[in-house]
Amino acid sequence: MTMGSDLPALLSAALIGTERAPLPTPGPDTTGQAAARVTRDDPAGTLLARAALLTLAATAGRQPDPPAPAPIPAPTDPRPEAPARAARHLPHLGGPLLHEWLTLCHTHGSRAPALYLPRLLSLATQDRSLRVPLARVLGERGRWLAPHAGHPALAHADAPDEPTWAALSDTDRDTLHRVLRDLNPDAARYLLRTHFDTERAASRKRLLSAVLDTLNDDDHTLEPLLEGALDDRSPDVQTLARQVLQRLPRSALNARLAEALHDPGTPPSPRDGLSGGPQARLGHVLRHAHPDALLHATPDGPPALITLARDHHLLDDLIAGTLTHRHQPLAQALLPHAPTPALRALADPHRTLQSGLHDRDPDLAALAHHPTPWTPDDSHAILTLLQDTLRHVDHPYQWPQRWRTLHDHAWHLHPDTRPPAPLPPDAPHHAQSVWHDLTSTLDTRRQIRHDFKEHP
Repeated sequence: MTMGSDLPALLSAALIGTERAPLPTPGPDTTGQAAARVTRDDPAGTLLARAALLTLAATAGRQPDPPAPAPIPAPTDPRPEAPARAARHLPHLGGPLLHEWLTLCHTHGSRAPALYLPRLLSLATQDRSLRVPLARVLGERGRWLAPHAGHPALAHADAPDEPTWAALSDTDRDTLHRVLRDLNPDAARYLLRTHFDTERAASRKRLLSAVLDTLNDDDHTLEPLLEGALDDRSPDVQTLARQVLQRLPRSALNARLAEALHDPGTPPSPRDGLSGGPQARLGHVLRHAHPDALLHATPDGPPALITLARDHHLLDDLIAGTLTHRHQPLAQALLPHAPTPALRALADPHRTLQSGLHDRDPDLAALAHHPTPWTPDDSHAILTLLQDTLRHVDHPYQWPQRWRTLHDHAWHLHPDTRPPAPLPPDAPHHAQSVWHDLTSTLDTRRQIRHDFKEHP
C-alpha cells in the first residue's frame, strides 16, 4: 500500500463510523507502519490521530512543483529614463498634475523610471484617463510589466493577433484601441476593420466612441466601415457612426446631406438621419452636416447659406451646427445676424476674453475656445480676478458659481504665470486655503517643467 492510499480508507471509515466499521489495516510502507504504532483509548481517537499523521506526512513529503519557466526579459529601451530631478515629483502626484508630468515626459522623449512603474500602473487601474498618457511613456520595460500588473492592453504598441484580442475583456479592448489610436493610428484602424463586425454591440459602441473622441482627417479611410455601421442592428451604433461621418468634412454622408440642402424633393432617409417633412429634413441638414460640406454646395458662400436658413426659419439649427463643429468662419459670418455669447466666443475668442477681462467679467464660453495653456499675461489677469473675488470669502457657498467654475479651469493657467501679491493676513481662512492650493499647484507645475527642461 502506498503512502497516500491509507487516507481514503480512513476517510471511508470515518464516514461510516468506527462503531460500525473496523479501523483500516495500515499499509506495509513506512508511513503505514508508523500509523500502526499510533493508538488511542478508543477507535475514533485512533482514526483521527492516524489521519493527522498521514495528512502531515503527505503534505511534508510532497514533491515541489517544477518551477515555472522564467519570463522573457524586457527588451532594451533606447529611450532614457526621465531625469531624476523630474522623477522626484512622481510619488506625490495624481490627477491633472500626473497627467501633466506624463505629457512632459513624452514631449521630452523620455520614459517613466522603472522604479515608479508599479505605482503608475496601479494608479491607471483606478483612473482610466491615465492609461493613454501612461502608455506613451511606459517604454519596453513598462510594456513588459503591464500584463503582470493587470493591464494586458498596455502591453501592445501594435495590433494584437486574434487569440490575444479574444482573451481581452471589453474594457481592455477599449483601452487597447484608444492606446493604439494615440501611439499607432494605422494599427488602430487595422484593428477596427478586423474585429468590428464580430464585436458585441456594447463593444462596437466603445470602439466608435474612441474614434469620435480622437477623430482626425486620416480617418476618412474608415468610411466604408462607417457606412456599413449606418445599417447596424444597434441604433446606438448607427447614431455614433453617423456622428463620426458628419465630423469628416469630405464624407459621402456629408455630400448626400449637402445635396439635400438645395433639393427639397430629396426623399426621407432614416439611414442618413433624414426623416419627417421637408422642413424637418432641412433642419437636420443645417444642424448636423459639416459646414465645409454645406459651404461647398453653396457657391455664394456663407451669406447665401445664412439667407437660406433664415428664409426657412432655421437659423437656430445652422447656429447649433456651427457650434457643434466649431466652425469659426461660419461663426464670424453668423455673428451680425445672431450676436449670441457662444457665437461671439467662437468667432473671436481672444477679443472676447480680453473684453471680459477688461470688464472683470470673462466669458466662460470664450475660454472654452481659447488655446491652452492661456498666455502668461491672460493667466495673470485671470488669477488676479480670482484673488479679488476670493478675498472676503469665508465659506465655499459665498463664492459665486461663475468664479468657482473659473477656478475649476485653473489647470489652463500658464505655469509661468506671475502671481499677484499674497492675500492680506486678515483674509478668511477659506480664502487663504483656496489661494494656497492654487498657488502651490502653480509652483509645482513650474518646478516640474523646469526640471524636465534644465536637467536632461
